[in-house]
Amino acid sequence: MEPPNVRTAIVNQIEHMLKHAIIKDRRFLDDEQLIRSEQLAVLEEIFNANIREAEIKELSSHFAPILRGDHPVHMAVWGKTGTGKTLTIIYFLNLLVGMCRSQNVPIRHAVLDLSTPRPCFRAINDLACMLNASRRYKKGISLEELMLRIESALSDYSGYFVLFVDEVDNVRGDKDTFLSFLVRRLPQRIPAKLILVFASNRLDWPDNLDPRVHSFLKLNELVFKPYDALDLQKILRIRVEKALHPEALEAGVIEKVAALASRDHGDARQAIALLARGSYLAEKAGTKITLDLIDQAVCHIEHDKYVTMIRTAPLQLQAAMAAVIQAARLAQGKPLATGEAYDSYQAFCNKAAIRPLTARAFSDLLAELDMYSFLRSRVLSKGRYGRTREIFLDLPEDLVGKLLETILMSFRTRG
Repeated sequence: MEPPNVRTAIVNQIEHMLKHAIIKDRRFLDDEQLIRSEQLAVLEEIFNANIREAEIKELSSHFAPILRGDHPVHMAVWGKTGTGKTLTIIYFLNLLVGMCRSQNVPIRHAVLDLSTPRPCFRAINDLACMLNASRRYKKGISLEELMLRIESALSDYSGYFVLFVDEVDNVRGDKDTFLSFLVRRLPQRIPAKLILVFASNRLDWPDNLDPRVHSFLKLNELVFKPYDALDLQKILRIRVEKALHPEALEAGVIEKVAALASRDHGDARQAIALLARGSYLAEKAGTKITLDLIDQAVCHIEHDKYVTMIRTAPLQLQAAMAAVIQAARLAQGKPLATGEAYDSYQAFCNKAAIRPLTARAFSDLLAELDMYSFLRSRVLSKGRYGRTREIFLDLPEDLVGKLLETILMSFRTRG
């Protein structure tokens, strides 16, 4: 009997995946595929399950004075990634605007998304574009002109203006100028009652500001705590109901995913990503999502994280990692000395046609790889003969192979 050709193999695998499909709407396993209204609808279900009750209560208390004509101070919202800061604030502001308008309280709100790092000029340019005060990235315009245009765009509005600045710590270069404009200058130049809401993953963000800006920045602070296991179970059940067919999960899967996520990070996005990977593996195997498949999904996600990190690392760091892998294979399980690793590094650099760094700089690369858990090292004292670093490569062999393949592909692409 002849083996099936490639066309038959492809058709068979696709038919297998379709026959054993357990995912009915994959978008609910990836927030990036949901439009904003769908994200907010899911979030409302989460709130109705009494998740983030304390944070919603604090937001409501902070903004309630608007409805009696008072002017609340600015607000700072802190929390790790995946704790729901951005969507919670957007959901709340949409609701607040509706309440205010029903009581004839004039209010506007805008969201300045700084989720990717950008310089001060671009951040203010983005704000001007949102207010229809400028075209995006217009050449030949000064920062002062942009500020004047923003002030002019708001000159005829005297109600409340809530500006939500997401990931405010991503302003690069001259963050003091950016914040000085928002906190000191803008409130004095416009008739609107400006209320700033800042969100950041970094609790120490205000500590590095110019003292003059810091003294003006009166903040009410709200911290979003990581989700616990019970919260994550409720979130995952909502997602499962929307994303998967009934009877797709083995008993205990949701509890296991929630326990793993709450133990490691409390990040709802990563918990959902783990469930999504388990769903894919289940369809591939033609089974329900089992506890064993969740264990496999954890390994896959961990491996992907390492591979992505090394793929985006600087070339010298990639070269150092490749050298350690190649030297460790020759050592056959024995710890490497720094000299052995450096010899391997020089040989790799010569083959890759890049200039090798000095031994001291290479030692710094090893310390960085140790920090990222690509390897494990310890410094040993040799007495009068100085010190040396012992290097251990404890990663699984299949992951080591993927890392080396990724690095070699990076150098081939570069060439």
